[in-house]
Amino acid sequence: MEEHPTVTYTNELLSLTEDLDHAAASDFVLRVFDSGADHGSHDTLANVAAEETEKDAQIRRLAERLAALGEDPLAIARVMAEGG
Repeated sequence: MEEHPTVTYTNELLSLTEDLDHAAASDFVLRVFDSGADHGSHDTLANVAAEETEKDAQIRRLAERLAALGEDPLAIARVMAEGG
């Protein structure tokens, strides 16, 4: 089983410094790791939200195009309601 990345990076940090104890190195690496994970999850959620917004906009444009082509607006609304 692989080590958790925080363990690997703590050990690497300790090998690069002479005056840092294990607890301080571990605390630092954990804070950086947690910050990166938090930042990554926020970015991922923002990307998902943007994709969903783009999908909704595309669906609206397609519905508008169907209406412009003469499709029944009530039928379009029904299909839109079933899909959502």
